Amino acid sequence: MSDTVLDDKTKAVLAAEAERLIAMGMERREARRIVWLDYLDEQAQCQPQAPSTAPAPAETEAAPPSAPPPGPEPPPALSLPLRRFWRAEEEARLTPEWLAKNKAALSKVKQLLRKLT
Repeated sequence: MSDTVLDDKTKAVLAAEAERLIAMGMERREARRIVWLDYLDEQAQCQPQAPSTAPAPAETEAAPPSAPPPGPEPPPALSLPLRRFWRAEEEARLTPEWLAKNKAALSKVKQLLRKLT
Protein backbone atom coordinates (compact mmCIF):
# COMPACT_ATOMS: atom_id res chain seq x y z
CA MET A 1 0.00 0.00 0.00
CA SER A 2 2.74 2.40 0.92
CA ASP A 3 6.39 2.41 1.82
CA THR A 4 5.60 3.55 5.38
CA VAL A 5 7.47 1.60 8.06
CA LEU A 6 5.38 0.93 11.16
CA ASP A 7 6.52 -0.11 14.60
CA ASP A 8 5.28 -3.40 16.07
CA LYS A 9 2.82 -1.72 18.44
CA THR A 10 1.11 0.19 15.62
CA LYS A 11 0.98 -2.94 13.46
CA ALA A 12 -0.67 -4.84 16.31
CA VAL A 13 -3.27 -2.10 16.85
CA LEU A 14 -4.12 -1.94 13.15
CA ALA A 15 -4.32 -5.74 12.92
CA ALA A 16 -6.66 -5.83 15.93
CA GLU A 17 -8.93 -3.22 14.31
CA ALA A 18 -9.01 -5.23 11.09
CA GLU A 19 -9.84 -8.41 13.00
CA ARG A 20 -12.68 -6.60 14.79
CA LEU A 21 -14.16 -5.60 11.41
CA ILE A 22 -13.72 -9.14 10.09
CA ALA A 23 -15.56 -10.46 13.15
CA MET A 24 -18.43 -8.14 12.26
CA GLY A 25 -18.75 -9.91 8.91
CA MET A 26 -16.58 -7.80 6.62
CA GLU A 27 -14.22 -9.34 4.10
CA ARG A 28 -10.57 -9.39 5.19
CA ARG A 29 -9.30 -7.37 2.24
CA GLU A 30 -11.93 -4.64 2.69
CA ALA A 31 -11.38 -4.49 6.46
CA ARG A 32 -7.61 -4.05 6.05
CA ARG A 33 -8.15 -1.36 3.42
CA ILE A 34 -10.54 0.60 5.67
CA VAL A 35 -8.22 0.37 8.68
CA TRP A 36 -5.23 1.48 6.59
CA LEU A 37 -7.09 4.46 5.11
CA ASP A 38 -8.30 5.49 8.58
CA TYR A 39 -4.71 5.30 9.83
CA LEU A 40 -3.48 7.46 6.95
CA ASP A 41 -6.25 10.01 7.61
CA GLU A 42 -5.26 10.21 11.28
CA GLN A 43 -1.60 10.69 10.35
CA ALA A 44 -2.48 13.45 7.88
CA GLN A 45 -4.47 15.28 10.57
CA CYS A 46 -1.56 15.03 13.01
CA GLN A 47 0.96 16.68 10.67
CA PRO A 48 2.00 20.12 11.98
CA GLN A 49 0.89 22.94 9.74
CA ALA A 50 3.22 25.73 8.65
CA PRO A 51 2.65 29.08 10.37
CA SER A 52 0.63 31.49 8.27
CA THR A 53 2.68 34.63 8.96
CA ALA A 54 5.94 35.30 10.80
CA PRO A 55 5.92 38.02 13.48
CA ALA A 56 7.80 41.22 12.80
CA PRO A 57 11.38 41.34 14.21
CA ALA A 58 10.46 44.24 16.54
CA GLU A 59 7.72 42.12 18.16
CA THR A 60 10.05 39.22 18.86
CA GLU A 61 12.70 41.45 20.47
CA ALA A 62 10.22 43.33 22.68
CA ALA A 63 8.63 40.29 24.32
CA PRO A 64 10.87 38.26 26.64
CA PRO A 65 10.65 34.49 26.14
CA SER A 66 8.28 33.20 28.81
CA ALA A 67 8.15 29.52 27.90
CA PRO A 68 9.54 27.29 25.18
CA PRO A 69 7.30 27.03 22.12
CA PRO A 70 4.87 24.10 22.27
CA GLY A 71 5.74 21.04 20.22
CA PRO A 72 3.36 19.16 17.96
CA GLU A 73 0.36 17.62 19.65
CA PRO A 74 0.62 13.92 20.42
CA PRO A 75 -1.23 11.71 17.93
CA PRO A 76 -4.71 10.58 18.97
CA ALA A 77 -5.24 7.03 20.14
CA LEU A 78 -5.03 4.56 17.29
CA SER A 79 -7.97 2.49 18.46
CA LEU A 80 -11.19 3.35 16.70
CA PRO A 81 -14.41 3.70 18.67
CA LEU A 82 -16.75 0.77 18.47
CA ARG A 83 -19.38 1.41 15.85
CA ARG A 84 -21.78 -0.72 13.91
CA PHE A 85 -21.51 -0.97 10.18
CA TRP A 86 -24.52 -0.81 7.91
CA ARG A 87 -26.02 -4.17 7.04
CA ALA A 88 -28.60 -4.57 4.29
CA GLU A 89 -30.47 -7.34 6.07
CA GLU A 90 -31.24 -4.97 8.97
CA GLU A 91 -32.96 -2.44 6.70
CA ALA A 92 -36.72 -2.32 6.26
CA ARG A 93 -38.06 -4.24 3.28
CA LEU A 94 -39.36 -2.39 0.23
CA THR A 95 -43.03 -1.50 0.55
CA PRO A 96 -45.48 -1.37 -2.37
CA GLU A 97 -46.02 2.36 -1.74
CA TRP A 98 -42.29 3.03 -1.89
CA LEU A 99 -41.95 1.04 -5.12
CA ALA A 100 -44.92 2.84 -6.72
CA LYS A 101 -43.48 6.25 -5.80
CA ASN A 102 -40.07 5.35 -7.24
CA LYS A 103 -41.59 3.94 -10.44
CA ALA A 104 -43.53 7.17 -10.94
CA ALA A 105 -40.39 9.25 -10.41
CA LEU A 106 -38.46 7.04 -12.83
CA SER A 107 -41.13 7.41 -15.51
CA LYS A 108 -40.95 11.21 -15.16
CA VAL A 109 -37.18 11.09 -15.64
CA LYS A 110 -37.58 8.88 -18.71
CA GLN A 111 -40.08 11.32 -20.19
CA LEU A 112 -37.73 14.24 -19.63
CA LEU A 113 -34.88 12.33 -21.27
CA ARG A 114 -37.04 11.50 -24.30
CA LYS A 115 -37.83 15.20 -24.73
CA LEU A 116 -34.13 16.10 -24.62
CA THR A 117 -33.09 13.57 -27.26
